[in-house]
Amino acid sequence: MKMHSAAFISFYNEMNRSILIVDDNLTICLMLKSWLVKKDFKIETATNVNVAKQMMKEQPFDLILSDIKMPDIDGFTFLSWVKKFDSDIIVIMMTGFADIESAVASMKSGAADFIPKPIEPEALFRKIEEAFKTHENRQKRNSFCNEFILPPGEDYSKLLNQLDCFAENNTHLLIIGDRGTGKNSIVRYIHEKGFHLCKPLIILDVDGSFNKSGERPLNAFGEMESLLMEKFREAKGGLLSIRNVDQLDINLQNELLNILTKQNRDDDFTQVIVSTEKKEVELQRILIPKLFHLLDKNCIMLPTLKGKKQVIAAFISYFLRFANFTLDKDIESIDSKLLDQLIDYSWPGNIQELKNIIMKATLLSEGKQLSVKIAPELFGRIDSKKENRSTTVNPIHKLRKENYEKEKILEALELARGNKTMAASILNIDRKTLYNKMKLYNVSV
Repeated sequence: MKMHSAAFISFYNEMNRSILIVDDNLTICLMLKSWLVKKDFKIETATNVNVAKQMMKEQPFDLILSDIKMPDIDGFTFLSWVKKFDSDIIVIMMTGFADIESAVASMKSGAADFIPKPIEPEALFRKIEEAFKTHENRQKRNSFCNEFILPPGEDYSKLLNQLDCFAENNTHLLIIGDRGTGKNSIVRYIHEKGFHLCKPLIILDVDGSFNKSGERPLNAFGEMESLLMEKFREAKGGLLSIRNVDQLDINLQNELLNILTKQNRDDDFTQVIVSTEKKEVELQRILIPKLFHLLDKNCIMLPTLKGKKQVIAAFISYFLRFANFTLDKDIESIDSKLLDQLIDYSWPGNIQELKNIIMKATLLSEGKQLSVKIAPELFGRIDSKKENRSTTVNPIHKLRKENYEKEKILEALELARGNKTMAASILNIDRKTLYNKMKLYNVSV
């Protein structure tokens, strides 16, 4: 009986899932590949563990099918390495009928499931479907890791009401906010809150960084225009997020204006959210008048953290719980002197910088309390009562250099102790984007 559903195949094809097959038997590798490529999965094969490890360092995989018994390195050792390298990768172990006990043991070691040989196609599809679904449900249970946080204060209460309105009405939106104020989190919130959760969320960075699918935006107008329209088509019926809208040239601004004004309000209507770090007055000088006035009708400005003691304290409490969960720590409190420094700090990097600092503090701490003794490691020579504290030398401030993005990735990997899933969460990007950026900047763990 066919156990897999058409909905499953359709959904995961759209996601373009990538699978790595690891088995010392080349015939088995090719057989499994032939089945899965027909379902439009991206498939790679490796006949030994060392080759598999190298492939994983060069490209991201969503799922690994690995044999347990291999001549060079056994599947248990490989599974242990995978979980340390990237804990977000799903692993299904393959084994002979006579070795079910080992397969069960592999699940206790972190495998999502096992499948006995000889493998039947329908059984394989079912196992993959169940593994992805279980992984998805687990991520939902741990959703507080990417939860939209509502701290106390009138600014954030008003902001939440605005966001709910934009989500409900499915209207286009302009987000203006300094670095680290939560622009990406707001896009995810509106996508999840609105009518199109089951529809795609497509992200396009205009500044030359990678978009969600890992493709490199090009600078020439014709190529960038093509990319803009391509991403708009991919987001059909869902949400298109365009970051750094201020960097669009005049031709692309006209193209965006057409996208915003010529859509029909039907099932294929695509909500567009654009964001920028520029102030409203600056943006008015940069954008063509028609585009600016259209966007300015539905505009939100994100508050900064500086001087908001209650808000900072609330984020500290939340990120400490997040750090405990992510890093398997049990920090219960913060030294009052360290807390004072955290609250009095100017936070030029806002929420994202605060998250990074709390993650680092949790990593550096032993016992049940974050001690003031680690402050020099967090802030360098900081004196929160001095006016010049914003020029203090510390690891986070190095991100302001021209190559801040590479240093930001290195900082996140250091905080995460090399765990790419955790590093991607710290950076507020998806795991595939992190892989691509690491490859772009030649960053190794």
